[in-house]
Formats: sequence, C-alpha cells, structure tokens
Amino acid sequence: MQTTSLLNLLHISSPALPIGAFAYSQGLEYTLEAGWCKNADDVEQWIKSVMIHGLGGIDLPILKRLHQTWNAYFIEHEEADKQVNEENSDSDSLNAQSLKTWNATLLAFRETKELYLEDIQVGDAFKQWHKSQSVEHIAKLDVVDKPTVACMYALNGVIKGLTVEECLIGFVWSWLENQITSASKAMPMGQTDGQNIIRHLIPEIEAIVENAMQLEDDDIGSGLVGLSMSSALHETQYSRLFRS
Repeated sequence: MQTTSLLNLLHISSPALPIGAFAYSQGLEYTLEAGWCKNADDVEQWIKSVMIHGLGGIDLPILKRLHQTWNAYFIEHEEADKQVNEENSDSDSLNAQSLKTWNATLLAFRETKELYLEDIQVGDAFKQWHKSQSVEHIAKLDVVDKPTVACMYALNGVIKGLTVEECLIGFVWSWLENQITSASKAMPMGQTDGQNIIRHLIPEIEAIVENAMQLEDDDIGSGLVGLSMSSALHETQYSRLFRS
C-alpha cells in the first residue's frame, strides 16, 4: 500500500471517527450478562464466530458490491459531466438502483430491531460526517435512503481511492476493535486480554476477506441464531451500557 492509502484506511477505520459506533455492542453485552461468555476465551470464540459467519457471510460480500457500485457510479457521473448529458439522472441510473438494492439487502439481514436501528443510526452519522469532509460529493450522499454503515464506508473508500480488499480489511478491523472495547467495558476483562484476542484473530481476517471476495450473490447469508437471540433479549435487558 502507498502511504496515503494506508493513512486514509486508518482514518476511516479509527474508533475515534465521530459516528457513535462505540455505543453499540451488537448483543455482546447480553451474552456477558447472561453468562453465555464467562471469560476471555469465551469472548474470543463468540467474536470469532460472528466475525467469520456474520461479517464474512453478509457484511463483507455486500460491502464489496457497494464499493464496486459506488466506483461505477462515480465513473458514470464523470462521463456524464464530460458529455453534459442531463438524461443520466440518479432516478434512472442503474448504478444508483444497485446501490439502493444492496443497501436494502443488508438491512433486510438485520434480524432484530436493535441491529437494524444500529445500522441506520450509525450509517446516518457516517453520512453527516461525510458532509463535513467531502463538500464536492454532498449530492451523492442522498442517493441511498437510510444508508448502512457499509454503504457509507464503501463510499468513503472510493472517494479516498482505496481498493475493495483494503476496505474489507479496514471494515473488519474497525468492527473487531469495537467488539473488544465493548467486552472490556461490560466484563472484568483487562486490556491485555483484549489485545490477546485481537492478536489471535488477526490471522483469521485474511481468510475471511478472501472468502468474502469469492462469494456469489446467492451464497450471501448467515445463520447466527445466538447473535439474534442475544440482540433481541438485550432490547429488554434491565441495566445496560450499550444501545444494542
């Protein structure tokens, strides 16, 4: 990677990005409260399973398609601008329709109200952050209604000139760090334990990204019943730190 690409990837993957991702645990808080995960080893196995089958089976392959479609959308509009072709409006653009379809598909996979709200709330915060960063691209931010986090991450990746693979790696890394932070806050797990979990899971990321890049449309999906249950039960958890 070029230095600029690396720094751009670190920028949009940073937990300090003002989009509010730190406020969500994606059901992990309930698994700790219920005793489904009792120690750092249990947490590692839980996160690993969600990372492989959840992100790897749904978020990453759809992120790949969103990145590719955003890239095609930008090229389409650059060519239209050169030709001064006003007939290529967003309403009849195939790329715009594809963006909406994949964004809606990702939301359809959110099996609980919490997970659905998290995606559109953080996605909207990402959109607002975009408006302060990319003034020249503000019009493009309204192409998709209720943009997901993956949709906005892919858009930023295209704007910053990041490849699909780089975006997938950064997306997984950002998610993993947030999960470790959530676990550290919700249970007596020290920073060393959290960093050890990350160290153990780093070798898995390359395989997850490689597999996600090869998945066909009909193969996208997952069956994480435990995640769905923990998220649904978290909605009525009496005392909690996180919004999901």
